[in-house]
Amino acid sequence: MAQTTRSYGTIPTLSSEFSMHAMALLRRRHNASPNARQQLDSGLKFKDIRRIKREVYETFPDCYVDWIERVNVPQMYGMYLLRKEEMQLAVNSGANGVDEMLLYHVTTKSRALESLKSGLDWRRTQRSRYGCGVSFSDDAEYADKYADNSTGEDERVIMICSVLVTEVYEVNHKWNEGYNMIIPPGQADTTVSRDGCVYVKYNDFDFYPLHFVYYSYESDDYDDNHCDFHYNYDYDHDNYYNYY
Repeated sequence: MAQTTRSYGTIPTLSSEFSMHAMALLRRRHNASPNARQQLDSGLKFKDIRRIKREVYETFPDCYVDWIERVNVPQMYGMYLLRKEEMQLAVNSGANGVDEMLLYHVTTKSRALESLKSGLDWRRTQRSRYGCGVSFSDDAEYADKYADNSTGEDERVIMICSVLVTEVYEVNHKWNEGYNMIIPPGQADTTVSRDGCVYVKYNDFDFYPLHFVYYSYESDDYDDNHCDFHYNYDYDHDNYYNYY
């Protein structure tokens, strides 16, 4: 079943052998040799910095990227890979595969750092239109706009995450779907909005943060028509309408 690993609440204690193997795989994923003692590593190659900036600016041209850090948490990455194998087994023994999507999640710096210990916690969801989950978007500006502003913390982080997706369930709010939903029906592991701007995940380790992008604003003007809906993000504890 796709919903097997619903809850941990924190990164479980793992063996040193598991962590070492996960770090080797994480080095391969990053195509680099990150310092295993540093959870956040700013020593990226220039070509990687340029690529990440270009990707962010494609959907968030009015932001200014201050600096970028690579995320090295082998225990979390190892659990992410185990979750990927579990999902592959659930979809015709891996015949259909599991998509790994690069999506954005915006939160404050303090909560981004907190997530390195406990992950992005779907348990904080209080009000939702897509169920009890953590939200992501393929649009960095949209993720920023609907992130919570109530904490009083100015410094924000765009978390670029690898997100596992097999089967999606599209929520249609014109039919009042989603308001009473906890997790999507059937075998779906991901809820999406009708226009594809919002992706909501419900299981621990369905996602891994590859990079933290620290940024500021070049302009305070927003295009309210950038996406075709304005109230589809279901914040939880941090970000109204499912956005942590």
